[in-house]
Amino acid sequence: MQMKILLYFLLISGAIFGQEIGSVKNGNYSVKLLKSDQLFSWVYSDVNSKLTNIEKSFNFPNKETIYNIIIEGFENNNNHQIIVQTDKDTVVKFEYRKIRGEMRLNINQNNLHSKTKGMSTSLSREQLMALFGKQT
Repeated sequence: MQMKILLYFLLISGAIFGQEIGSVKNGNYSVKLLKSDQLFSWVYSDVNSKLTNIEKSFNFPNKETIYNIIIEGFENNNNHQIIVQTDKDTVVKFEYRKIRGEMRLNINQNNLHSKTKGMSTSLSREQLMALFGKQT
């Protein structure tokens, strides 16, 4: 219970004190990219949660590095995964799947310390470019 309260306050403080770079909404699910000081946060609605308003997040220090990893993943036309450790406790899996002829990305997060997992909604290349504030 304490972890849920802490996570809630972290997400609220990130939303209040963080600058939103971009956001994408797919039905009931959303993804936001926030910047606070020198740290970036990926905040997303967990598609595996029974409650649609449950948000999870992970942090990373360099926006361009993550952006390049994500966009370069779209160059491979086969289903594949890229695994990145964003900090000592968080592993993020970028999972690319071709759906109806279009390459889509799901992001799976696993926090080793709190033993929590989450998955973002499926995103297209154009949605990710908008999320990162890039022109299409």
